[in-house]
Amino acid sequence: MSDSAKLPRVDFDTTETVGSTRWMRLETLSYHVADENSTDGSGSSLRKWDRAVRTTKQSEDSIDAVVILAILRHDAKDISRDEIVCVKQYRPPVDAYTIELPAGLIDAGEEPAKAAVREFYEETGYMGKVIDVSPASYLSPGLTNESACMVRLEVDMTNEANLKNYENQNLHDGLEGCEKDRGLEKLMIPRVGMLGALHDMQQKEGVKVFAALYSLALGMQIGEGAIPAKKDYFPLVNLDDNQCDQVVPALRESGFLVVTSSLLPLGLQQNALAASARILESSSKTVTHPSDPKQYMMLSFDDLGDEISEDVGILSEYYRSLRKIRDILLQSIASGIGMDDTDFFSRLHDENNDSIRLLNYQKGDVNTANRCKEHSDYGTLTLLLTDGVGGLEAFVDGEWRQVPYVEGALIVNIGSILSEWTRQDLKATLHRVAGPASIGSTTSTNDLLKAVSVERRSIAYFADPNPNVATTLSQSNDHSLENEDNMTIDEYIKWRSGGTGADRSGVSFTRMEEERLS
Repeated sequence: MSDSAKLPRVDFDTTETVGSTRWMRLETLSYHVADENSTDGSGSSLRKWDRAVRTTKQSEDSIDAVVILAILRHDAKDISRDEIVCVKQYRPPVDAYTIELPAGLIDAGEEPAKAAVREFYEETGYMGKVIDVSPASYLSPGLTNESACMVRLEVDMTNEANLKNYENQNLHDGLEGCEKDRGLEKLMIPRVGMLGALHDMQQKEGVKVFAALYSLALGMQIGEGAIPAKKDYFPLVNLDDNQCDQVVPALRESGFLVVTSSLLPLGLQQNALAASARILESSSKTVTHPSDPKQYMMLSFDDLGDEISEDVGILSEYYRSLRKIRDILLQSIASGIGMDDTDFFSRLHDENNDSIRLLNYQKGDVNTANRCKEHSDYGTLTLLLTDGVGGLEAFVDGEWRQVPYVEGALIVNIGSILSEWTRQDLKATLHRVAGPASIGSTTSTNDLLKAVSVERRSIAYFADPNPNVATTLSQSNDHSLENEDNMTIDEYIKWRSGGTGADRSGVSFTRMEEERLS
């Protein structure tokens, strides 16, 4: 092959070193390009190009560094919960903090995979497993011959060390030297919506983004556009913001929704949970559940005066707020299913046949199954307040799905009476509080282990219709327990719950529920 057929080419024998430091060297290259009009008849002309070279580079073709794409996988069945491990650090060349993928130089004789695991631990504290190593790529080929390979790691979040590292998002204690001086810290950025998250950080914090990370985020956004939007089984509805028309669609879909209302501010919710905890710890009326690892107490509004006096005012105020929210929801439901009389359901509750259950779930371990067994509620509406500890799941579309916690919000679900009154247009959905050993959970084991490591507190408000209303709204006098369709509300609740007061432990299923669980 003639020399002209190899053009353009660099003549490395004539490379000039312009200057050098400990880590970088500036070189001027001479390279030949095809030129039919060359004066020497060689068919080529000589050009010059300046480049930066790492002094640690072993050869022209050696790989200088690794760039690490590490995915924190919280739930193998739900990639929307994945997080990308990034680092934030000050970079003097751009005089700014940057958001980057973890990266580092490869030591002499070191394999890229080994370098990636080492650098990843040094910068983030996580232990990762190598999934894939890419061929060499070039970060800025017009400026430097620096090359890097992308190493994909997966981080096992069931690993105790990784879990502890995740829960402590402070500066990594293992950093030394200039990385520590530049304030390097790890960041978790959601895999879904990463591009938007990077844009937010750029606008709010003035950070600069590593080009490879930005390209990755852009590619993910393009990919997300081809994926159908994830179904929202448990939508958030603001009852103050003309969103009441969204109540019925949610209850038709899953039987659950999450609501906020100015009638129940966050401070009152927190005070109510604290009051509940004090009552359960001090009262002789606290009951230990016969099968679930929890303690509870059933209270009506009239019962509050018998409990600890300093907490009576808090729970009474909380109770009154829930009754107002109950009426708004019942009116929204009547309107949403097309009833002309939007007060119809509210009038069936005007005797305030309601109660609250104060609940405290005990700590568990890896062998803990359900902290509250599978059941549906048997009244019309349940309004649940929790302390944010996870585990609540609803059986929707054939799977046990995690019901989200939203600070300052209530979880609402339909009871079997209202479901029957709407001819099952609204769903009375089976639900439970799951543990790590629960069967069929789609919640990650890691999340369930975290949940059972602490006590869980909640307050459930049960809105039941007036006692003498028939479950079918009929005037039938046949109230035998073999036919729950013809019971009064009072009889139905006694049958479903196993009694009244403290005995209401929820021990019976409807025929339809037994079929679903079989």
